[in-house]
Amino acid sequence: MPQSKLDEPETPPLADEPESSSVLNFEQWIEALKSSDRLFYNMMAIEVWSIAKTMDTLFPGFWNRFMTNRRFALQEFIKQKKAAQSQEVPSPPNGEP
Repeated sequence: MPQSKLDEPETPPLADEPESSSVLNFEQWIEALKSSDRLFYNMMAIEVWSIAKTMDTLFPGFWNRFMTNRRFALQEFIKQKKAAQSQEVPSPPNGEP
């Protein structure tokens, strides 16, 4: 089965090749990584949507309850992070501002 360009990175340029081809090769790798990242993100979004749609079909109102719980959990997480950050801030020595 043939592999796509994303599965296997191109071989790095040889030492006698001009530096511009090396930069181009590097830019191609970066572009391939960005493309893979977008594809992965889109696939995850489709999976989440399909799970949510299935659960909402089986248990009407599931998505609404899920989002309500998610919002509450996110607010709690932010409160905990702020509390942890405020405890980490050291007071200035000798009462200096």
